[in-house]
Amino acid sequence: MRSLLTRPLGRLVASLGTGGRGRRLVAPCLALCVAGGLAQAGDAGGREYSAYADPEKPVISYLLSEDENIQDFRRTFDLDDRKMQRVLSLVRAENERLAKEYAESEEIVATNRALPDREVSGKIAASDYDEAVSSAVEETKDGIAAFLADSERLSAWVDERWRAEVAEAYEDGSGRVVESKGGRRALVCDRVFATQYDGYTRFEAALPHRALKFGDRPEVPIMRGKKTIRPRIKEVGPWNIRDNYWRTGKKRDDWSDLPRCIPEARAAYYRNYNNGKDQFGRKVLNPAGVDLTPRAARGLGLDRYQNAWVAVRFPFARR
Repeated sequence: MRSLLTRPLGRLVASLGTGGRGRRLVAPCLALCVAGGLAQAGDAGGREYSAYADPEKPVISYLLSEDENIQDFRRTFDLDDRKMQRVLSLVRAENERLAKEYAESEEIVATNRALPDREVSGKIAASDYDEAVSSAVEETKDGIAAFLADSERLSAWVDERWRAEVAEAYEDGSGRVVESKGGRRALVCDRVFATQYDGYTRFEAALPHRALKFGDRPEVPIMRGKKTIRPRIKEVGPWNIRDNYWRTGKKRDDWSDLPRCIPEARAAYYRNYNNGKDQFGRKVLNPAGVDLTPRAARGLGLDRYQNAWVAVRFPFARR
């Protein structure tokens, strides 16, 4: 696991953002995924689920990690550059605060790696992780609502955009196989949410399976728009350590009922899969499937604490 994580909470942006939005639905486990969405869609009183009202859902920071949503937010609330930057500064402050809380939970995981996941979950539950998340989310929500002086419109915008994101969450999930000029084939997952962390080296990345860090640490091309970086995988994460989501079905170590190219964190964040938690019982705060050091993220045109959707090419998964 990593030492000091830098985890901006909106952490997504390239496939659900700067990348294209395809319309191919994924068949595997669609019924389960939809069921998860429906389970989250209402409460005991039959009311429709509100992501804005959810005390542990950092939904504003996620939505405003995507260029399309930022532009829509500007138009909806008639904000100039200065005012929009003020809103984004509140988002980045939340990202930084939650990054620290996540880093502390990672220390709990790392120091208790010999224990079963269930016992690690208990230790995290006994910490202030949930309370700190709720506090950060509430502070951001209150700050933006006060700045706009229109909490009702803010709530309506957030919930409308959230429903649109959930409706598209499982599109383009199966990936595609591409062939290089040399005839070598590789899997590309076109829609992976990228977050940032402080690594052991300046230019590296993390994927959520231990075998990569403790294996040959492969070089993995990551693309955003016309920019490409090729960091080596030197850490494990985000969220899970046994989620080789680039594999299919029974070849996937855990969560084999999920479609290929859909990280468990993505299903948990959008559809309340696994009760919305990772393998260690942490509330999943974004749908991330890859982590980048700040320098690697900068190679994709990202600022510190800016998350984005990217495409990831897996040279070790060829079909």
